[in-house]
Amino acid sequence: MTEPTGTRNHSQGAAGSGTRHRGGSKRDRFSYIFAWELHERLLWFCKLRWLAAAGLALASVLGPYFSMPSTYPSLAVVAALVAIYNLIFVHVLRERLGPEKDYAALRGLAILQMVTDLAALFFTVHFTGGCASPVLPFVVFHMAIGTIMIETRIMYALAFAVSGAAASLFTLEHLGVLAQIPTVAGGQSTVGSCVLSMAMLVVLVFGVVYLTHSVTGRFKERNIELHNTTTELQHALEEQEQLERRKSHYMRISAHQLRSPLGTIKTSIQVLIDGYLDPGSPDGHRLLEGTAARVDSLLAIVNDLLELAKMREGRARAPWAREVSVNQILADIFDAVDPYAREANVELVPHFINEGAAVLDWAVPPDLVYAFENLIHNAIKYSKPGGGTVTVALGIDRTHAMVVVADNGIGIPAALQEDVFLEFVRAPNAKHVQAEGTGLGLSIVREAAQMHGGKVSLESVEGLGTTVTVVLPLHHTPPEIIDR
Repeated sequence: MTEPTGTRNHSQGAAGSGTRHRGGSKRDRFSYIFAWELHERLLWFCKLRWLAAAGLALASVLGPYFSMPSTYPSLAVVAALVAIYNLIFVHVLRERLGPEKDYAALRGLAILQMVTDLAALFFTVHFTGGCASPVLPFVVFHMAIGTIMIETRIMYALAFAVSGAAASLFTLEHLGVLAQIPTVAGGQSTVGSCVLSMAMLVVLVFGVVYLTHSVTGRFKERNIELHNTTTELQHALEEQEQLERRKSHYMRISAHQLRSPLGTIKTSIQVLIDGYLDPGSPDGHRLLEGTAARVDSLLAIVNDLLELAKMREGRARAPWAREVSVNQILADIFDAVDPYAREANVELVPHFINEGAAVLDWAVPPDLVYAFENLIHNAIKYSKPGGGTVTVALGIDRTHAMVVVADNGIGIPAALQEDVFLEFVRAPNAKHVQAEGTGLGLSIVREAAQMHGGKVSLESVEGLGTTVTVVLPLHHTPPEIIDR
């Protein structure tokens, strides 16, 4: 079957959470939870680095007075470099990498800060005595801070790099490739003391990474659990508030829809009671006919409301059946609506997109009948005056059945196509064609599709027609059956 071009598509399906990072891997959740926290820690680290730069500058000036002549101007240069790259880091964090940015970018910046700081530390170690430098403990301290901010596997890689860098530095100093800087005037470290310092550094670096991870890892896991629980509570609260708003809107609209025909019925009866018209007169008879029509309209609204409420609230008690044939349901509906279609001068055209029987593992046949009958009945009712064609197509693949109901009728205005699945929504052109209507038909279709794990979509162009597609999974097992 052909569909008009230029149509708009609006889908209504079973609600998927789609919320950010509620599923996914543990690393994804960790990244999302700690992005803002990592940003704050990096800014704090930048503040600490200003103190380190000031300390290096001060040590450069005071070093010669404490028997460390090599600190000036060496440490002053290191202090200037630290200040320059720290200024760059602060700018990047504040201007380009806010806490809402991707965690991977923040983590990359954290690793870059660690590497540059460790490089500055090793320059400082070299200019303050090499393996006997009083600055060596700061390397261990730096590794502890890094483990709090960065993933442990990366910190272990940095621990290997630090150990290799320290061994290379101490070896080059004792081979004479690099100048060996004494810690005090005239004093130099021995090979034995350097080997001992190197061994202690390696043990401390790896030990600090392991111990820091052991302590902080538990807090991180607890933080993840707390965040997930808080997020789930927030989502539950939002869903509850949305449900309350929807219930309030539903009750208000329902009351309005019921009040209008009831008011008309009361007025008509009051006219007869007050004796303004004789019930047996022609005018009285017409008044009673109008009242009966209003009662029929009221009953239609009540029936649709009850059907919708039954689908929403009574799924656990619904008559779920095994091996339900969609082909048979559509065939029965065709037989039922054929007289109505003939009366409206509308041709009903069945169409099988491909061969085969669409059999649902589980279904509630009365609800599917009610939904599809609503669709086909509406397609006939809103066909153009003088007749038209309503095509009902059934398509099947390995996992889904697809029922398509298409007409060449009045169509739905573009502005209302997103709202027609809501309760009591009727397009103005539909009211012109049929004054009476509940506005609940598509709400019932959507509810029936969702309770069977499916979805419904609509395409329409005003004046050209409407196509409604219902997609149902063949092998869906409803939660109500699983919980039995």
